[in-house]
Amino acid sequence: MTDNWGFYERRSVSEHMRVLVNIGYKDAYPLADYDELLSITINLYPVRANNRTNRNFVKQLEQLESMLEYWLKLRTDAIYIGRVNAARRLEFYYYLDSSRLNRQELDEWLEQNWTYRAQVYRKADPEWTFYTFMLPDALEELFIHNAQMIYALIHKGDDIGQPRNVYHWLLFREDFDRREITLMLEKRGYVIEKDREGKPDQGYPYPLVISRFEDVRLDTVNERVRELHSLIEESGGRYEGWGSVMKLSAINRLRRSMKRYLEAAEATVRRMFPGRNA
Repeated sequence: MTDNWGFYERRSVSEHMRVLVNIGYKDAYPLADYDELLSITINLYPVRANNRTNRNFVKQLEQLESMLEYWLKLRTDAIYIGRVNAARRLEFYYYLDSSRLNRQELDEWLEQNWTYRAQVYRKADPEWTFYTFMLPDALEELFIHNAQMIYALIHKGDDIGQPRNVYHWLLFREDFDRREITLMLEKRGYVIEKDREGKPDQGYPYPLVISRFEDVRLDTVNERVRELHSLIEESGGRYEGWGSVMKLSAINRLRRSMKRYLEAAEATVRRMFPGRNA
């Protein structure tokens, strides 16, 4: 089974959760030999209080996550399906064969490898009901895509905090719905990009391209997508995605300029001394 990790945010009435889930099992679950759900919950307050910086706080939790996954895989062949991060707690979830887990060994391992208290919970879940709960809905799948896009932008040197025109592509079944929502979007501060053509899709022949001038931080993009998804869902439309031009930071602009300069210089040398290419 190939791992395919997705990260998204989920809001309930009482809390805001950040969920990381292995979507790679979506088309294969439940697995017959993995009929028990194991959860390990960490109270974040004492961990945060004993770390001077947020970087150290995150690093300590990541180390626990990695070591725990390795140990459980080695001892029980457990499948790590993901984690739920709320304001006060961090929960790790696994599926395993109940006969292969020795609770005393797990408690001893936690005592030796984790300074703080961890709450362990086990229950039978042969249908992988909790995994179903963790899987993203249509909006949350858009959030996963947002996170992947923004990660790619950061990796390429984009300064995601810089405002720029962010374009959104919408599709509608009826032209009336498109015209009706256009007025609503303009009142909310969106620009209707009449010179940019959207691409129709089967069953959705009426595209609409809009934009807004803002940054592309994950929280910003998720809030915008949440708003648009809700608006067009009521109109029978479909949200297709977003895009923007890159805004490089000063250091990355310098690096890119130097790279282009060196590539041009190398090409010039090759033209002047063709024999050296051999």
